[in-house]
Amino acid sequence: MSSLAKKGQFDVSAKELNLSDRSLEISWSDGKVATFHYLWLRDNCPSGFHPSTQERLFNLTTVSPDIYATEGKFDQTTLSISWSEEAHKSTYQLQWLYENAYSSDFKKPNTSVIVPWGTEILNDMYEVEYNDLMQDDLALFSWLKSVQESGISYVRNVPCTDEGVTDVANRISFLRQTNFGTVFDVQSKPNPINNAYTSEALPLHIDLINQETPPGYQFLHCLMNDSLGGESTYADGFKIIDELRKTDPKAFHLLTTVTVPMRFHDFETDIRTRKTIINVDENDQLIELRYSPHLVDTFDMDEKIMDRFYLAFRKLMVLINDPRFVISVKMTPGDLCIFDNRRVMHGRNSYKAGDGYSGARHLRGCYVDRSDFESRLRVLARTYS
Repeated sequence: MSSLAKKGQFDVSAKELNLSDRSLEISWSDGKVATFHYLWLRDNCPSGFHPSTQERLFNLTTVSPDIYATEGKFDQTTLSISWSEEAHKSTYQLQWLYENAYSSDFKKPNTSVIVPWGTEILNDMYEVEYNDLMQDDLALFSWLKSVQESGISYVRNVPCTDEGVTDVANRISFLRQTNFGTVFDVQSKPNPINNAYTSEALPLHIDLINQETPPGYQFLHCLMNDSLGGESTYADGFKIIDELRKTDPKAFHLLTTVTVPMRFHDFETDIRTRKTIINVDENDQLIELRYSPHLVDTFDMDEKIMDRFYLAFRKLMVLINDPRFVISVKMTPGDLCIFDNRRVMHGRNSYKAGDGYSGARHLRGCYVDRSDFESRLRVLARTYS
């Protein structure tokens, strides 16, 4: 609910309305001024939406680009407009206009809930019990909020069954299918197609950067871990990128503007994309990190920037391995870790296979996309926020 709405009442009123060639301007009682362009207003006329689905039915090409308001008037709650075409009339709620205004007086502050972290998170990582998570929607809501903020959390005492990881993930939403399947088993295998399926150390990385859109949230459930070594490692990519932006803005700029080829291939697949390693929005807010040295293909940028790009990429790699940012956790059977796969890098220390050690380490994993995760959180917020 808008902060302007108190017990259902809208506390700001329209004071003055001015029409011009391509837009109208409303002056509000709190001193703010909002411009609304005619094409925007016509496109958002309430009559142009299906009454049940609320999906837009109006086709913008049915009016001319020069449509304008011939008359406008407002009362305490609504703005009414008569249009120059089709004798059409529109009525808008003033509260809706105020809350969706896009002029400079209404510029939205950064509302990101992300809380970057380094090694200090080891003392403050959010945890939840499996039974609470599965039975209590409020516990689920609190957990999802925390995961959205820090990008990582642990669920304890998850049943060590094949369905344990999917039961938790399905509590949120649908599972994402990839070329590794809907569910995958991380354990040492003969003739592996991926470094994860060995007992070797696995450097910090983001999964499946070669996909057009990498999976959003990853779930890893420990079924067995009686090996020597094999600790899970994690690092907050957004914390590291903030450090890079502060210490080497030129490197940050290269990694956010120059695209590189990314590829995974085996006997059955050859999946490629071309993206920047760091992705930001138009306000330079971080969206995702695509860091996986074993999945970047041969760099092919212009020779004028090749050396500078390599130096920038190396600078990022050095920070990723800086002990200030990396945590190490030994998972035990029943532990499940969820993390934002497009923000939090994960890896693994090598583990012993042989020499008197069974080397048995078995994690079972799956993915849920960000959009589905965030949808579940928004719907729960209607009840618990």
